[in-house]
Amino acid sequence: MKVLSHLGHHPPVATEGHEAVVRSYKGGWERHHFTRATMITTTPLVLLLLSAGALGRSCVGRCGVDDGTTSCQCNSLCSNFGDCCDDYEAVCLSCKDRCGESYLHSKPCQCNNGCGSHSNCCHDYQDTCLSCEDRCGESYDQSKPCQCNKDCGSHSNCCADYSEVCGGGGQGVTDDDLRTITEEMFAADVNSVYDQLTLDYQGNGSSGDLAPGPLFVSVPESALSGPTIAPLMKVQDNYIPSVSQAEEQDTNEIAEQNAFLDAIMNTEVMKLAETFLHSKNLLAGSLRDKLDQMWFTLYKRTHDRSSSGFEHVFVGELDGEVSGFHNWVNFQKEEDEGNLNYYGWMDSIKLGTKGELLVDRFRWNSQDKRKGSMFVGTSPELEMATYTMCFFARPNSSCPVQMGGKQFQVKTYTIYGDSLLGSAYPEILHSH
Repeated sequence: MKVLSHLGHHPPVATEGHEAVVRSYKGGWERHHFTRATMITTTPLVLLLLSAGALGRSCVGRCGVDDGTTSCQCNSLCSNFGDCCDDYEAVCLSCKDRCGESYLHSKPCQCNNGCGSHSNCCHDYQDTCLSCEDRCGESYDQSKPCQCNKDCGSHSNCCADYSEVCGGGGQGVTDDDLRTITEEMFAADVNSVYDQLTLDYQGNGSSGDLAPGPLFVSVPESALSGPTIAPLMKVQDNYIPSVSQAEEQDTNEIAEQNAFLDAIMNTEVMKLAETFLHSKNLLAGSLRDKLDQMWFTLYKRTHDRSSSGFEHVFVGELDGEVSGFHNWVNFQKEEDEGNLNYYGWMDSIKLGTKGELLVDRFRWNSQDKRKGSMFVGTSPELEMATYTMCFFARPNSSCPVQMGGKQFQVKTYTIYGDSLLGSAYPEILHSH
């Protein structure tokens, strides 16, 4: 007789008898009949198993263990065999009191920053470890992946729902606050070149190539030679789009990066942003230093140091499809060089005479962007300041924005402990 049993269960031996107990099942016993058998079983062994089962009905201290001495199990196979202990889910599959712990081989699921990339987070990881529910105002807790106190904004480690649950930054940042400051920044954007551009939108739709011609019909040299767009283009040229190739920065590229940061920090737009962030206790120290860190730190998406927030948003990346790519300056450059095929537009909002939002589709370096969005004609400082503002005030959520009297929202996503930017882009409201 061949008995298939759950790992960790060791049934009594059965030979040449009429019936035998072959495996424990949630404290009871299954009986199987055999036509040519006499049962050989040892009574003390059965009593021992029964005794151990009575004492081993809890998973406390037993997660991931194959234990044949108990009547219920606490490992990943018990669900298949229907013999999990009653507290298996609560003890072994929950992040309660486990947030930030190191990887534990004995636990079927994990509760640390790396669990997302390894697809082994416990089911309640988001709600337990990444939420501010019942945590508002608590002191810094190193074991938690994100924080819920008034200083979390300046350290860029707030939980995603901090604003919603706890009321935002140190003095609170309301939706009206964000709409007001972004409208002020838009008004101060003297480096907008929207009025110099000629666009041909062509077909509107969500499939097929509806645009036989390019989007940007005319972009004069004067539009690309301004005090912040020209240094932006030098930095955009320093990246390899493929996420499988590591990025390397030489001294010249770092100098170009610093020149770009110096240029945008010298604008009224960035000065307004820095003043606002300080006034709301969302930023401590220099905004320039923070921009350098959150936008330009190289990190791993699929391969070592192959990505950054700047590359993703202002350049674009290739990973089987187009990822990121939310900047009009690089769009027109790649289109002009024959690397980008514009497929048509899906939605748009005109922001007066200084810019617009465009939702479009295109193909870049033989890979598709099925739905993209970008500002058009606006300055790089306005885009970066707006994304940065939302990164601090509404991380990983919708951020209300107003420009030219038109309301829309910006989405930002953090990565690697909420200190670096993963993505940022504008989004048109359905009721615009």
